[in-house]
Amino acid sequence: MQLNPHDFVWINDASEIISEQPLPEWVSMQWNSSLPLIVLRKQQYDGKIVVGLRGIKRSERFDVLIDKSSITHMMNIESLVSNPIELQRSMFIALPQVQVLLLISQHQWPWKWGVIGSCAYTLVTDIQSMYSDSDLDILIRCPTLQQKEDFAQFAIKANTPLCRIDIYVETPKGEFSLSEWFKNDQVSLKTATGTILTAFPWGENI
Repeated sequence: MQLNPHDFVWINDASEIISEQPLPEWVSMQWNSSLPLIVLRKQQYDGKIVVGLRGIKRSERFDVLIDKSSITHMMNIESLVSNPIELQRSMFIALPQVQVLLLISQHQWPWKWGVIGSCAYTLVTDIQSMYSDSDLDILIRCPTLQQKEDFAQFAIKANTPLCRIDIYVETPKGEFSLSEWFKNDQVSLKTATGTILTAFPWGENI
């Protein structure tokens, strides 16, 4: 099972959650095994991965461990935007974020991409955790070296007045903000061990 940061995974029971700290009260009130956990960009070890529990409010986030063997199924973020017809059928189609996803999904791009953040969680769970003024977060998975201009058309297509959009690029080394790369020679690259400042987000020395 190939898991990437931001993918969604499900487990059978809350007893399979591993945490050194007591779970917040909102977890017992809101979370159940029908809801997904979100794979985080943190180090994996001893067959365990770090995942995020998510509530409805922005403040309701909590990181825990699970055994990879406890995962019953998973969903990657690319699948949420791979079928424009499914997006059109979404109960949230009237929201501007979904309208933008529909617009972008009607074009062929040279890399895989998906939606993350509150919009992704809303589409996966049918629980509305985004609103008309929420940001739309998009992730481009890009394993091979690219130049800034390679992303220009995607950024232009995503730049609409419908909502604020943040585009991130994932390399084998980590994840960075596309707008930061457009503006600067270096980017803040989020890696499994922390954030580093680099001019080479695909670099072998990271």
